[in-house]
Formats: sequence, structure tokens, C-alpha cells
Amino acid sequence: MVEMTKTAHARRSILIINPNSTKSMTRGLEPLVDSLNFKDTTHTFFTSPTGPSSINDETDAADSARHALPHLLPLLDHHAGFLVACYSKHPLVPLLKSKDAIRTSDKPVTGIFEASVATALQLIAPDERFGIVSTGKVWEGILSEAVADFLGAASAARFAGVETTGLTATGLHDAPAEEVRRSEF
Repeated sequence: MVEMTKTAHARRSILIINPNSTKSMTRGLEPLVDSLNFKDTTHTFFTSPTGPSSINDETDAADSARHALPHLLPLLDHHAGFLVACYSKHPLVPLLKSKDAIRTSDKPVTGIFEASVATALQLIAPDERFGIVSTGKVWEGILSEAVADFLGAASAARFAGVETTGLTATGLHDAPAEEVRRSEF
């Protein structure tokens, strides 16, 4: 957990959620987020204490949500927003948005998948398209369908598709940089 400092005004706290159980993946996020130098926002990192070590398909994502949610529930009242740090249409995003599941319906919740698609559309010109580079081949269909669901059919025309490295999520994190760059896209 990140120690929060007192300031003259209230600071918003974001809980960054790694729904898999690999702490080294969470530690890899910490310097990236710290480098953003948020002034009015603090951030705390969460790694699921149980569940899959890598999320390599929709079954792993569902399993990770089942494992992570009970550990997240006691933390939810202490944060103003939540970021699910798994590049998928992760089930924790709608679960955390659900009024029935928890008390955060008035707090923003997003996943890095949803945030990246929305940002890509804001950055590209109207006549350009964006694409996704991901890990295993299984994600090509899953993420293509997720983009279509997220954008709706008309907006999905701005989506160029998904290319994959063939690595797992933990393999991508643990592999030497030259192996990652060598992966065929």
C-alpha cells in the first residue's frame, strides 16, 4: 500500500487493481504510474492474493474476478475510483460498477482496455484507424469482439484489428526485451 500524505485539500485515491496473483506484474506498474506525478490523486496497488498467475483467456479472467472480488470488497470505501489493470474485457469492471455487488456505483470504474480504446479514438484523425497488440493468439477474437461491443457496430469500422505476440501475459512481462521485440506482429 502507498502511504497517503495530508494536503490542504482532499486528494482522490485510485485503487489500481491487478486481478492476477503475480506481484511482479503489479510492481512493474508502480514506476509507470509514479512517473505520472499526479498532484491531486494518490494511488494504491492491489494484487489478487489468490487465483491465476496470468490471465490468458476469458476463463482465466472470470476466475481472477471470482478470486479478487472478496479481497477487494473491504478496500472499496477507501478509494474514489478504480482501474482494473488487465488488458481484456475483464468481468471486474462491470462487477465494480454494479449497485448490487458493492457500494461504488457513484465512483468511476474502468479497465485499461476500455481506457485505451477511448483514448485511441480521441487521438486519431477521423479517417484513421487504431489497432491492438496483445499477447496470445486467443486474444485476437476476444479483443476484436470486445471492441465491437464497446464501440457498437458503426464505430468499430475505425478499428483495424488485433495482432498478437504469442507470449502469455507473464511471459511478456518476464521475457527479455529483445524477445518481445522479435515477436511477430
